[in-house]
Amino acid sequence: MKKFIKILFIAFLGLNTVFCDAQQRGDTLLIHRNKRGTISFLRLKPNSNRRIANAKPFLSSVLHAKTDDEYRVTRQTKDKLGITTLRFQQYYKGIKVENMEYLVHGKNGIIETVNGDFEHVNIPSVIPSVSEQQALKKALNSANAKEYKWESKNYEEFLKQRTNNPDTTYYPKGELVIVRDYSKTGYNLKLAWKFIISTLIPNDELLIFIDAKTGNVISKRSLLLDVNAQGTAATKYSGNQGITCDLYSGGYRLRENRNGVNVQTMNMQGGSNITNAIDFANSNTNWTFGSWPNISSDQQALDAHWGAEDVLDYWHTVFNRNSLNGNGLQILGYVHFYQSNTNQGWPDNAVWDPTNEIIKYGDGDGILFRPLTALDVVAHEMGHGITQFTADLTPGNQESGALNEGFSDIWGACVEHWADPEKQTWLMGEDILMPPYTCLRDLQNPKDALAAEGEHPNTYHGQYWDYGGEPHNNSTVLSHWFYLVSQGGNGTNDLGHTYYVNGIGIDEAQQIAFMGETNLFPSATYNDARNAMINAATDLYGCNSCELVNVTNAWYAVGVGELFHYSSVFITGPASVCNTSQAMFIFKNCSSNLSISWTHSSNITYVSGQGTDNYTVQAANSSVSGTGWVKAIVNSSYGNDTIEKDVWVGVPGTPSITIIPPLTEV
Repeated sequence: MKKFIKILFIAFLGLNTVFCDAQQRGDTLLIHRNKRGTISFLRLKPNSNRRIANAKPFLSSVLHAKTDDEYRVTRQTKDKLGITTLRFQQYYKGIKVENMEYLVHGKNGIIETVNGDFEHVNIPSVIPSVSEQQALKKALNSANAKEYKWESKNYEEFLKQRTNNPDTTYYPKGELVIVRDYSKTGYNLKLAWKFIISTLIPNDELLIFIDAKTGNVISKRSLLLDVNAQGTAATKYSGNQGITCDLYSGGYRLRENRNGVNVQTMNMQGGSNITNAIDFANSNTNWTFGSWPNISSDQQALDAHWGAEDVLDYWHTVFNRNSLNGNGLQILGYVHFYQSNTNQGWPDNAVWDPTNEIIKYGDGDGILFRPLTALDVVAHEMGHGITQFTADLTPGNQESGALNEGFSDIWGACVEHWADPEKQTWLMGEDILMPPYTCLRDLQNPKDALAAEGEHPNTYHGQYWDYGGEPHNNSTVLSHWFYLVSQGGNGTNDLGHTYYVNGIGIDEAQQIAFMGETNLFPSATYNDARNAMINAATDLYGCNSCELVNVTNAWYAVGVGELFHYSSVFITGPASVCNTSQAMFIFKNCSSNLSISWTHSSNITYVSGQGTDNYTVQAANSSVSGTGWVKAIVNSSYGNDTIEKDVWVGVPGTPSITIIPPLTEV
């Protein structure tokens, strides 16, 4: 494989021409646009004039924003590498544009990368024709629940205690937003009322958008994120494990404070109303057969509690993260959750509830599924919590929903590998299925016919890709990418592309995956995920590092993007090779372990430096002038890349050269 990244020269005899636009383009190392032509990722050379403090006008320039467009900072963070990230929410005429976020990253106050999604809004008016109350009535008609949580005094009290806010309520408050309408081919932007409808019977959290002009329902979807849309369960436990419980007046219960985080594992007693939950209690600290009377019926609660402990310990140890939100969020797990009149598949499911920020575990049907409290299931559900507090990827049938599920499977694998490496890391839910099924999803081999959910795609838009967008099905493109980055692999994908990936190990792969996830945004696509992971690998391990090579090539293996090439390397040196002196050219690259060889045009003579970063030449004929070139050939395990620099050779002062640096677009 050869790629030619060429630095162009335009020679005008006797002129000294300067191109301002070329100078601006020279700042650009990499640019990627989405299907609408909007810049979704941009990597720039550090420039002291491009300050993070001026991020808003910079974004307006990059995205060609109009007067009515506005960006508001929603979060500012600084990671262990010293990279500051500002997360901006787009507004149009003061109205929030749903899921449109843009991120600005940089060090030492200087912008280096930006990524996100932006809409060029063209709505005649942002004044609703339908009032909030009228829209709410439409939303409630669409929800069509028998009972709502704000009608329950116990639920209302639970929410006030959960949020530490005496004024909060489940009663829905409408928010006027601008939202994409996917109901037709493509999508349109519409002014809409946004509601979260908390239903009690059936138990759900519904996100409903009502057209603020017509009153029609634009979309309705559940916010509950589960381990398996078709129903899942946990069956085996993890043997004898140490757990922490607390002492209270009645004995011991499955509660604790862990690294400043309060953990409670509660007993739903086969019901669905969390306000009726009670403690799992024991008279002593030995929760084993013969010491805990209820172990036969409640043993899965120990898995849920131990699993929550290990998930918290994993995030604390590996990423120094304080609970799911990074700020000590209380972990509430509800075991024996059951509701008969619902389409959620209970009892064959486990769910992350983003409104209440809790986890619910069903008991399984005893035929196909066992109780849903296996370690990777617990980690998967809590992984949805991690996503909610980082990228906030929109659930549902867009690619963001598949990424949301894919990240949860990744964190399920990572936690299981970290806490119990004897388990089958790359099988999701292997403990909860009855024979003949071996797992819910197979991250190593997504097309595994013994997976309970059936065959899944290992290639973007390849075999088994669900064009209807079912998120669990399409999630395996991301989780299989993670497997390849961790373990390596080779072959030919469904697009006919031959690939080879050297695994870098799960420890480094998880660092890249988490940094990439934290730098995504609600409407992210698979291409956005690729950009974020490549950027994370670059920041963590260096430009053209082994990690970056294999992260990029793993994306190629699953059908997203091109093979890796040295897009950020270049040759520096004089514009002319004069006949009176030697000229040195330097190969600029962030990696020190590359094998480099040089070549040049016939009107240049080699002096020294073959095989090194510094190459010295001189003119071959002192009486002849003309164009020439030098090339650096970078040798790697997967092929060669050639970087070329054109020069003027001969009598000095004859031409003047204007350099147009490259703009690499993928």
